Amino acid sequence: MTSEELLRSWKRTEGFLRDARSHFSGAAEGICADDLRAFEEYLEHNELELALDMLEDAFDKSEMGSWRVLELMALAAASMGLIDRQQRYDRRISDARGWEYETILPS
Repeated sequence: MTSEELLRSWKRTEGFLRDARSHFSGAAEGICADDLRAFEEYLEHNELELALDMLEDAFDKSEMGSWRVLELMALAAASMGLIDRQQRYDRRISDARGWEYETILPS
């Protein structure tokens, strides 16, 4: 992957992560403030997988997260090539909704 492609990939992943972060409710913001602060710090240092870890922790702790958060986390995981993780998120979404969900990474 050229440096130009790598930069585009990072920006795409960062976009998915930021979009997921934006879908946390006000109540979740309070419950998960430390995780969400850590998320921002990791993102600032381009530690994208660690930022995803913090979003996952916040999503699990809040127990009131929008499923859109998990969809966007799955897109971020797929964008980083973390296929096992993306599939785990897909299974959680499928189980919650009662129908098969599959993340499709846009070209």
